[in-house]
Amino acid sequence: MILNEKYVLHIPLFRHRDGCLEELEIDELLDGLIENLDCESFYTSRVVSYYKSRCFDEMLITVFTNDDEVAKVFGEWFRANNHVLGQEAFSYEHNHVLVIEKLR
Repeated sequence: MILNEKYVLHIPLFRHRDGCLEELEIDELLDGLIENLDCESFYTSRVVSYYKSRCFDEMLITVFTNDDEVAKVFGEWFRANNHVLGQEAFSYEHNHVLVIEKLR
């Protein structure tokens, strides 16, 4: 089997609120995303990210697939849950290209 599409989904584990970083409780949201991605295999990595002089933890979900709907599913999930995530934008990588979509 050859899977020729690579996606890396950037999932924030914190949000910036009132000048402070606030840890997110998103286990149930992540379960929904993983279910909607409908992937046979993926892996996660926890990384340290920097944005606008803020340093925070982030989860990366790496998916190898032939499905071209991953970005669409991720975007819909992020927009539907941004009331919890509280982000200005979301990002993902597709075949080594970073895509950033503004939300506000």
